[in-house]
Amino acid sequence: MKGYVRQFNHEAILIPDLQDGVVYAAFLNRLLPGRFKFSLAESKVTTLVEALGRAQSFIQTTKICNGDEPSRQENKKRAVEDRNA
Repeated sequence: MKGYVRQFNHEAILIPDLQDGVVYAAFLNRLLPGRFKFSLAESKVTTLVEALGRAQSFIQTTKICNGDEPSRQENKKRAVEDRNA
C-alpha cells in the first residue's frame, strides 16, 4: 500500500486542475480490498488530502503493530550520529 500511495500522490500532483472528488474516487477505487479501503469507504473522508493523511497513519500503525519500527535505542543512536555528522 505504501508504494501505491506514494505513486498515486506523485502522479496526481502532475495533473493540473484536478478535481479533488474525482481524484479521491480514483484513489479509493484502485486500492486493494482490505481493512484500510473498508475504513475509508465507511468514513466521511471525501478528499485526497484526508485520505493520504489516513493512509500515512495506517502505514505507521501497521509498522508499529508488526514490530517494524526501530527500537528506542536505535533511534537514540541515529540521533547521536546525526548530531555528530
